[in-house]
Amino acid sequence: MTGRIARLSLAALRMAAARPRSEPATVARWLYRFGTVPRGPALDRDFGTDDDPMTVLGLTIGGRARRTLEAAYDATSYDGWFSFARVPADRLQSVCKLYVSPRPEALADAFLRIATVFAQGGVRSFKVGRGIEGLLRPDKIVAYFEDRAHREHVAEALRRSLLGCPAQGVPFSEEAGGDGLLSGGVDPQAGDTVMSWRSWVTTRLASALTAAPPSDIDVRVNAALDAIRAAGVDPGRWTPTDGAFGLPNAP
Repeated sequence: MTGRIARLSLAALRMAAARPRSEPATVARWLYRFGTVPRGPALDRDFGTDDDPMTVLGLTIGGRARRTLEAAYDATSYDGWFSFARVPADRLQSVCKLYVSPRPEALADAFLRIATVFAQGGVRSFKVGRGIEGLLRPDKIVAYFEDRAHREHVAEALRRSLLGCPAQGVPFSEEAGGDGLLSGGVDPQAGDTVMSWRSWVTTRLASALTAAPPSDIDVRVNAALDAIRAAGVDPGRWTPTDGAFGLPNAP
């Protein structure tokens, strides 16, 4: 495994394998949250509480990012997220998504650039973490696309605009540039239900970790990697293989 995302993902698995045995759901939540920046007094001072981080993002009234996004998107808020969409949610279809993962201290500079690229690049919908806890998570900004070519076009524009931006990185996602700053995912669909890519992956990894005998760490990690391969995911790149999720050709 090479690349920042692959190293983060392997580190998460090894640390989970070294922890005391827990229920699969507990392990899955721990894996999903791996890479979250710890909250402390300095971040509380810089970001504020509740929805005060909107100021850091430039989303308060008169903020530059808010003016940029108001011209292109309708905004809504719900538990943990601010959402921006060009069309009603029931008309949006997503084939793949792009995670943008700046370090929290870089957001004051980076978010306006991200918002500008999304607006100019025709991104149909995206969301950003709400409140300080939402901005400390690695998958703090997620954009949705109807085709992979559009995602790659936007990712390239972001790579140019965010050159040098410090990355946090989203474990269990596909590296897309910026040393972990950008990465991708494909949300599985079962009938009419769409599942989160990382929730789907971490649930399966956790089940394999907890089912493996309590032997050495490498044995448990290898059991998890074997299980996710069998589920149709390449754990070297964290991408679905052909036929994953029952699809004839995964994007």
